[in-house]
Order: sequence, then structure tokens, then C-alpha cells
Amino acid sequence: MAQTDKPTCIPPELPKMLKEFAKAAIRVQPQDLIQWAADYFEALSRGETPPVRERSERVALCNRAELTPELLKILHS
Repeated sequence: MAQTDKPTCIPPELPKMLKEFAKAAIRVQPQDLIQWAADYFEALSRGETPPVRERSERVALCNRAELTPELLKILHS
């Protein structure tokens, strides 16, 4: 690759985009990161929501825990 004296221009939105991508990858933890990344950026390029999921919170359960709507939402995700 030939080196030029022309400075590289980084779009101002790139750092935020990469940060959101990294956070989503950590949440999802896909088996095939490369394919997931391709799907993620393809969705962004089409203006669609990328393949991400809500962050699930771990809940400590006792032996007789009651099922609440919040707990069911967490279990479902």
C-alpha cells in the first residue's frame, strides 16, 4: 500500500459508532463475531436496528421466589 502525504480524515461519528458496536458485542457475545459484526454493520447501513439484545440483569433467587413481571422479563430475555 502506497503511503501518501494526504492526512486521513476520520468521520466525527466513528468513535461513538465503534463504542456502541463494542458494547453490543459484549452484551450479545456472539459465537461467530465476524458474521455478527457483518450483520451489525449491514443493518446500520440499511438504517435498521442492529442485532442486539437488552442487557439481562442477574437476579438472586431464594427457594420460594415469586414470579414478578420484572423477573419474567429478565428470564425471557
